[in-house]
Amino acid sequence: MDAKGSGNIGRYLNHSCMPNVFVQNVFVDTHDLRFPWVAFFAQTYIIAGTELTWDYNYDIGSVEGKIKYCYCGSLKCRGRLL
Repeated sequence: MDAKGSGNIGRYLNHSCMPNVFVQNVFVDTHDLRFPWVAFFAQTYIIAGTELTWDYNYDIGSVEGKIKYCYCGSLKCRGRLL
């Protein structure tokens, strides 16, 4: 599914190697570890109008033959997502 056309609120958050939010699994409807909901929490105070970013935490080299470069522009940019 391409988040450009549909999806939840998470589709408006972009990747950064130095994010301002983090992701936490929460259990609302069940305590089954296979079915968590995902919640986003601010790591620091975020000024209104600031882009919300989180670290996708992909393992570089985890998909054989696939390279995806990172262009987040942060001071600690790793240069690649995959």
